[in-house]
Amino acid sequence: MRTFLAVEIPESVRKVIHNLIQIEAKKELPIKWVKFENLHITLKFLGEIEENNKSKMAPAIAEVCQKHSFFSVQLAGLGCFPNPRNPRIVWVGVKQGGEELCTIAADLEKELARFGFKEEKRFHPHLTIGRIKKFCKVDDILTKSFSSDAFRVNSIVFFKSTLKPDGPIYEKLDGYTLR
Repeated sequence: MRTFLAVEIPESVRKVIHNLIQIEAKKELPIKWVKFENLHITLKFLGEIEENNKSKMAPAIAEVCQKHSFFSVQLAGLGCFPNPRNPRIVWVGVKQGGEELCTIAADLEKELARFGFKEEKRFHPHLTIGRIKKFCKVDDILTKSFSSDAFRVNSIVFFKSTLKPDGPIYEKLDGYTLR
């Protein structure tokens, strides 16, 4: 099963992001916009794993989460990866809580490396809102002003991702509470 660890986004914040997406979608650029229900902040993409590996990793993930306290996140600003000259991903930035997200992601990287997962070099906290299918200019999108209300992060979620022709379906398999 295809999996990842992420922070869930409250519905009220997803609504604000979705409003932005709906405005941009009207421009009919070659961008696959993320569905309302799929908006999240990925901490670690695990890829394909066996069901029994999930249960083996669960104590390690829970242990990482217990080392970290609840914190607040506020989303603000827009950007793209890898850069505006060759955009592939459009994202919303993290204004508050980025340091905490980076620390948790680094701890997860270290713990999960023991299970054979490749350690990523750098984590950039963001929320993906669109994937660019073929080259297009996103300068207009990047100049937009965006900010959300702050929200509390209480847990990390283990998601299963099922790929479908009309986009992925995410299923929450487990939640790990922060201290």
